[in-house]
Amino acid sequence: MKIKSRKLGINLEGCERAVLLGVTLGTGVDLLLRRYALTDMARVVVLQACAAAMLEEYLDDWQEDLRMEQKKEGYYLRPRFSPGYGDFSVEHQKEFLRMLDASKRIGLSVTDGHMLTPSKSVTAVIGLGRYSVSCHQSGCRECEKADCAYRR
Repeated sequence: MKIKSRKLGINLEGCERAVLLGVTLGTGVDLLLRRYALTDMARVVVLQACAAAMLEEYLDDWQEDLRMEQKKEGYYLRPRFSPGYGDFSVEHQKEFLRMLDASKRIGLSVTDGHMLTPSKSVTAVIGLGRYSVSCHQSGCRECEKADCAYRR
């Protein structure tokens, strides 16, 4: 797989390994959001925010477990970096999912517009290097997409 992304290159500089991941909260969240979409948009907004927070919290916990596991082997983690961050094109979603066999394993797929489905899903790459690098854990500080709805 060839990826043209200066920002991802900076994030992975000096890494010997990389972890590719795909995670989803599943179709139940999308069904719940659709259920209220016509009758209670305020509830939909709150549910969207809660689901996004739940997914991020899960990923943070999982990444911390990975950090501790890899530290025993002498590796340090870089922040997870997802298609859509900076100049890392969302067009890579399809190849990520193919490599992970995500459709079969967890029901995660990609639309023709390169968006993940179910909607509350993430793909990412985490670099593993032999030395610790001082870097921001929050991708928003490094991302140049100022108009992103998820910007913190």
